[in-house]
Amino acid sequence: MWLRIKRTLRSLPKWQLGVLGIFFGILFLTIFGPYLAPFPTETADPLSRLLPPGGKHWLGTDENGMDIFSRVLAAPRTDVVIGVVATFISVVLGAPLGVLVALYESRGKAGATAFAETFMRLLEVMQSFPVFVFAMVLVAVFGGSITNIIIAIAFVNTPVFIRLVRSEVLSLVQRPFSEAARAVGNTEMRLGFRHIFPNAFPVVMVQVSVTVGFAILLTAGLSFVGAGVRPPTPELGAMIASGAKYLIIEQWWPALFPGVALGLTVFSFGIFGEILNLAMEPRAVRKDVDRRRTAALESGRGGGETAAAALPSALSAAPGGETPVLAVANLRVAVGDAGGQELISDISFSLAPGESMAIVGESGSGKSVLVKAVLQLLPYPLEVTSGTVHYGETNLVGMEKREMRKLRSREIAAILPNAKSQLNPLTTVGAMLVSALQAHEKIATKAALARAIELLEMVGITDPELRLGAYPHELSGGMAQRVCLALALMYRPRLLIADEPTAGLDVTIQRQVLDLTRNLARESGTARLVITGDFGIAAHYCDRVAVMQAGRIVEANQTQALFAEPRHPYTRHLLSCVQV
Repeated sequence: MWLRIKRTLRSLPKWQLGVLGIFFGILFLTIFGPYLAPFPTETADPLSRLLPPGGKHWLGTDENGMDIFSRVLAAPRTDVVIGVVATFISVVLGAPLGVLVALYESRGKAGATAFAETFMRLLEVMQSFPVFVFAMVLVAVFGGSITNIIIAIAFVNTPVFIRLVRSEVLSLVQRPFSEAARAVGNTEMRLGFRHIFPNAFPVVMVQVSVTVGFAILLTAGLSFVGAGVRPPTPELGAMIASGAKYLIIEQWWPALFPGVALGLTVFSFGIFGEILNLAMEPRAVRKDVDRRRTAALESGRGGGETAAAALPSALSAAPGGETPVLAVANLRVAVGDAGGQELISDISFSLAPGESMAIVGESGSGKSVLVKAVLQLLPYPLEVTSGTVHYGETNLVGMEKREMRKLRSREIAAILPNAKSQLNPLTTVGAMLVSALQAHEKIATKAALARAIELLEMVGITDPELRLGAYPHELSGGMAQRVCLALALMYRPRLLIADEPTAGLDVTIQRQVLDLTRNLARESGTARLVITGDFGIAAHYCDRVAVMQAGRIVEANQTQALFAEPRHPYTRHLLSCVQV
């Protein structure tokens, strides 16, 4: 977690770092602000009324002669404490209720569903009233003490967390890990609070930051209309209200400086929520700082002697002396910086035009990490720490994302595992094909649909016109894989990377898909890199085989030679477990 926070901070633009500094400054003033005030914050001085900003009073004085700078320093203690405490109460009440309502709904029983529906309708009635008016009425009825203000703000914000947690739990309760938790005997309550709610917690924490900012604004609004914190307690909304009436006579400072302080406070809490979301989301994409690019460019320029020395050997590994389509040299991928745990180490191989090569190994050997490194799709926090991936003469590591997007699909295509999960569930097959075509060329929708029909016919789908209107859930596994194949081969790429292309398919459909992939690749001279755990696929569909163990290639050879005379003990062990 600390590594993720550190890397998130490195990725932030300077203006967000500045806002983050303001946020922590406000927290500091919340604790120490009243002690730093150079003048009393609640004692009037009639002889110093409405003095303009100057040497003694940096921000001037208000209608009671109190120093505005001192009151601005002390005000965050009131506003922030009210906002934080009210939001904490909202979370403590709303989060458990959201879990309970979601669990009742997920049971599917008539009584439980009716209870949950009734409860949610009541929340909607509450939220139909303007929040500010609702809070003002509550404070007016029960009194304007700080305790009542906190209770009123907590009351109007609690439905936000109920609805948020409910929606997250309803989404997570259908996940496989929830089914597994039920299968081992967990009760519904334990399932909800022990297994599901922790997965929804990051979303709740981000909402907390935003809600605290809103609660501070609501506190200031109530004080502005006279229903909140009473003078002389330093509070930003009350200070703005008392100074606003002097704007007409050009005495602007009593309202301006508290207004700026309030704006910065609310804005900083909102930006902190965005930064918190980046820090808590492991798949977050860093927009401004790409350390993978920096490290890879340094090694690609010759800074790493090992990578430079290994490249010729990787190139020469292509049969027949042809210039390889793909040449990987001394590739390393680690978690985080170069000092993090390495997932793949010293990977080197090459692939000639029209050649097919299999990377085989057990689950967890690093095959899929290798694929994502080649495609430049490594998820955060994984990084290429050294080595090169040459497509022709172009080093893909460190390439600009815009340039890499141009290569994908047109020249480098990928078939990823579990075809149905790769297709957008809310988009028809025709819309996906048209979108993919229009992403790479200017083509009218009508012409794109005609091309889509040709592509579906190419991969052996019957009634292609009918299939254009089908959604992924209406396709069989084999049909979905054929659609993925059509998407991958629409531009006859020079390099096709297939990661477990037959995962989840029955044996008959597996052979059809593999035969189709091989035939289409041969027609266009496409080089194929096949990632599989099945030695049978490697034996029947690939020219060369590389065996991967614990992130390293331990043996590579021509297919017949490797199966006839395996040299590495791990290869012999794997072959002893299967029958090709």
